[in-house]
Amino acid sequence: MKPETIAALIDRVADVRILREHHVWAAAEIFGFDDLDSTMRRKFRALMEADALLDAVLSLAASADPPRSVGNVRNQRGHWVCTMRCDAAGNRRTATAEHADFAAAVLASLLASLQQPTVAHRHRPPSHQHDGSSSHEHQRHAQ
Repeated sequence: MKPETIAALIDRVADVRILREHHVWAAAEIFGFDDLDSTMRRKFRALMEADALLDAVLSLAASADPPRSVGNVRNQRGHWVCTMRCDAAGNRRTATAEHADFAAAVLASLLASLQQPTVAHRHRPPSHQHDGSSSHEHQRHAQ
C-alpha cells in the first residue's frame, strides 16, 4: 500500500465522526514509524493495542522532528479546537484544527503542523442539519 499524503489523511480525518485506529496507523506511516527507535515503536504499539488513540497521537507529536506539543484545547459549540505548537530554532509555529472528536482534533492539528505555512485554511461545507450547525469538521492552519 502506498503511504498516504498528509493532505489526504487530513481530509479523511475531517470526514469521519470519530477517530479510528487505521487513521492513527496512517499517521504513523507519515511520521516514518519504521524509522523510530525500537523503544518508541514498542510504546506506540502498546498504546495502539490498548486502544489509547489520543496517547498514541501525542506520542507521534513528541517523536516528530522537531517535536510538537499541544498548545491549547477548547470546546467550542460542541467541537474540539486544538492548537499544536512547534518550536524549531527559535521559530514558533502553530497549527489549529477543529473536530467533533477530541482525538481527531489533536491528530488533525498535528498533521496540519507538518504542512507548509502557506496552507492557510481548509473548510468543509456545512451539511443540511435542522439546527443549522455543521456536522462536518473544519481546520485551519495559522503561523
